[in-house]
Amino acid sequence: MSYNFYFEGGQNNSYFFETVEGILYEVIFKFTPYLFDLKNVEIIENTFEFSLLLKYNPNSKLPSNDKKIGATVVAIFMDFYAKRSKAISVYICDSADGKELVRKRKFDQWFLEYNDETFVKVDEMLVDKHNNKFPISLIFSKSNPYRIEIFEAFVQMSMNNRK
Repeated sequence: MSYNFYFEGGQNNSYFFETVEGILYEVIFKFTPYLFDLKNVEIIENTFEFSLLLKYNPNSKLPSNDKKIGATVVAIFMDFYAKRSKAISVYICDSADGKELVRKRKFDQWFLEYNDETFVKVDEMLVDKHNNKFPISLIFSKSNPYRIEIFEAFVQMSMNNRK
């Protein structure tokens, strides 16, 4: 069971949903054609950075461990991929508050719990010049005809990042 959501579209392919506690989330699929160093136009035109953003919280406390949030994020993924079957999503865990590993665990939990073998997820760690590590996940449909090329481009991007 998930929350009702609506697709606003726009530049970031925005979706919105509100929890029973009145917390408003935005899920975006931001077009990122520059992510992979590829010449395949179909891959370039279908590459997005996925983000889950807390837009409004009427409470001063952190959002509860609401199982419907994960189900809603998955329902949004299904909706977006139904519209763009060759979509490729990259999820870079926000690290501004130092809770990127908590976010990664939560996202991994949702993926394991709700994935019906429709999607492939590949995980990696990006490392910046200060040796800070950022969890990153690549998600695409198993039916994507470019899945091998996508996987290889992701691995290459990760390797280039470590140099």
